[in-house]
Amino acid sequence: MAISENFLFKKLSGHVGKQIVFKQYGDKTVVSKYPDMSKRKLSPKQLRVNEIMEEANDDAKRILADEELRNAAQVRLNVTRNRLYTALIKEYFKNVRSAQENDGIIDG
Repeated sequence: MAISENFLFKKLSGHVGKQIVFKQYGDKTVVSKYPDMSKRKLSPKQLRVNEIMEEANDDAKRILADEELRNAAQVRLNVTRNRLYTALIKEYFKNVRSAQENDGIIDG
């Protein structure tokens, strides 16, 4: 890992070809290798949250694709059009959590 204060790297962040990564820490740019995530093990809770997110994404896309559902959701959630997707995801997670609390799966 290298730390650079070079003018060319100021405010640079992201990755290049899945080989190197540029990160910002304060006024310094850190250059490191791309992380190997192949051996990571997700907990059952993380796997469940990933499943819920996938379901929420599918549901939000379905609503956004239908003009009538999109307008109804926009009124129901009281958000602008550009914030609707995020609000739909939040609502989906809230509904899943409420259902789990009602079923006694989690303690709130």
